[in-house]
Amino acid sequence: MRSEISKRNKLEAGFTLIELLLALAITGIVISLTGSGLYALMNANQRSQNETTERLDLERAVAFMTDEIKMSQQIMTSIPTGSKGEKIFKSASGSSSVQVVLVLKPASNSGLINPIIYYLADPPNSSVWLGPRVIYRWGPTLLQTGDYSNSDGVDIVKVKPSGVVEYFNEVIVDHVSDLVLDKSKIDCSSGYNYFDLNISSKIKDNSGFYACIAPDQKSVEFWIYKQANSSNKNTMINTLVLTRSN
Repeated sequence: MRSEISKRNKLEAGFTLIELLLALAITGIVISLTGSGLYALMNANQRSQNETTERLDLERAVAFMTDEIKMSQQIMTSIPTGSKGEKIFKSASGSSSVQVVLVLKPASNSGLINPIIYYLADPPNSSVWLGPRVIYRWGPTLLQTGDYSNSDGVDIVKVKPSGVVEYFNEVIVDHVSDLVLDKSKIDCSSGYNYFDLNISSKIKDNSGFYACIAPDQKSVEFWIYKQANSSNKNTMINTLVLTRSN
């Protein structure tokens, strides 16, 4: 009888202080491990989403560039001057380390006289663009019809005379990487020649935007390396495009 009473008293007494502290310690460890695992999973998911967003952004930009190259007459290897020998190309205000990579001669029926230029630069310090480098486009507004507009936003092929065609500098790709191969290691296709025209005295060999032009200047192969803003991992697109217009 005494033995049964003693057992009952121990059961009713509950846990000891040591047992409670041990249980709390184990619970804390489990919660900490669970939280760390969940945090790591959320970070991995966020990185994956960022990389997907960067990839889609790059694909849209390359699709736009590809369409404009196809509309062009020729890939030029120099920037023409005006009728009086003056410079016609002006990079974006505040941009630095300017490297011209693509100079497109518009189709003869486009209504344009000046070329369209894609160039690489460091963004201005006060701009919304994060860099480390960005790709700019210098050219007129391209309408959804595939034609260009004049300064009044009117399709220039439908206006005679077309009037003044205003050229703008606009960012096509942000987050262009500067953690890429030196341009000397870019493998151009046979017969193609690497091209860039450095406008600024300060340039970077690891530019993140490269172009190789065919001898007949009717096709171009280009590379763009985009860097996600949350990591050093690069997203790269390499494509070959042929001009189709005369």
